[in-house]
Amino acid sequence: MFGFLPKRAQDVVAVSLRKVIMSWIDENPEEFVKLYTQQGGISYQAEKLFDIIVSVPDSSNRRDTLWPLAMCLAIFCPETVTLAIRAILLDNRSKKEFNYSRISKKTVFLDNVRQCLKIDGLCEIAAICMTDFAKAVYLLPRDQSELARYILNYEKEVYQLIFDPSSRLYKNNKDRTRLSQLVFDKLIAIYRADPKEFNDVMTNKAYFTHSNTYITFNMARFWREYNRRMHVKLNPDETGEITAITAPRIRRLLQHLLQTHHPSSPPSGERPQQKGAQPVDKADLIIEMLRSYIDNIDLALTGTKLDDKRTGNEDKVEVETAILDYIIEESVQSRHPEIAETGADLVELLYAPQNAWRWTEYAKSNSDEGHLFWLYTYVSFLAQLCSI
Repeated sequence: MFGFLPKRAQDVVAVSLRKVIMSWIDENPEEFVKLYTQQGGISYQAEKLFDIIVSVPDSSNRRDTLWPLAMCLAIFCPETVTLAIRAILLDNRSKKEFNYSRISKKTVFLDNVRQCLKIDGLCEIAAICMTDFAKAVYLLPRDQSELARYILNYEKEVYQLIFDPSSRLYKNNKDRTRLSQLVFDKLIAIYRADPKEFNDVMTNKAYFTHSNTYITFNMARFWREYNRRMHVKLNPDETGEITAITAPRIRRLLQHLLQTHHPSSPPSGERPQQKGAQPVDKADLIIEMLRSYIDNIDLALTGTKLDDKRTGNEDKVEVETAILDYIIEESVQSRHPEIAETGADLVELLYAPQNAWRWTEYAKSNSDEGHLFWLYTYVSFLAQLCSI
């Protein structure tokens, strides 16, 4: 398949094919499980292509492009990849039943991926391979325990590499976009493996001023992107208790970002080159978090005066409402055009017909100020629109 193409073209094809495969798995999980449990057909073709890729003479020098594709293809070889993983788990690589060529090639490949997690310049690509594999495995029936055990054996190390901004992965990263996508894919893998662990990441790692900005950014886009890309949609209502915990933290982080953001500062991509991954720009964080509000308006309003389910005392509600009011006003009036546009979209949604019931409910219990609530914010919003 690759032999007649120049190396550069081979790499482009490999990267594109891996993206297509992983996108197809995400969008068609039921079809993927059905294919995995059937022998022959695509499995035979995947075996052949895997053998070609791992046999490329300079494959070790082209890990960035060839290894993720090889890992995707290994997923579609259920019989041989299971035996290869069994050989690794039992440390029986030399036994006769594991010496069959296609099994031994996968054993060597999986061993190499694991070992590269500990190497500065190769840990990122190894983490990408392990995360792709985990995303797929956690879609399979739970009786595929050996595949899950292989992942869990190295989960702590992979988790630390991807989420700890002081890890060797961040120190040696050269592509912020690729790193951000890796963090997002890891969140998907965690959600599929254990929603409780995902909730722990959301509540304890994502929305603090000291948080890894790549986690914050990708957690903010998680629900929207997951629903856009995946066959099985997520229901934000299922995280009601978590929303009550995270909503105030998100507001305070947004308030902090708006207070410390300087529109004249160059984005990280235009700053002097430094080794390793730079934090996500504050503007990008603000925009993505505002978009998460637009995607899930309850996240923005939980604990404020427009929350019809609020349980907090009135003083706390006043504070939370004031912080949200500040966020709206500062974003709408921001000199950063995209922040201002996203803030205006949020205000437009708040005053949209589908949210009229919120104002009605508020006015019923607050007749003295119901007609004035956030009026100056709305006026500011209209003034901002007129100035565009």
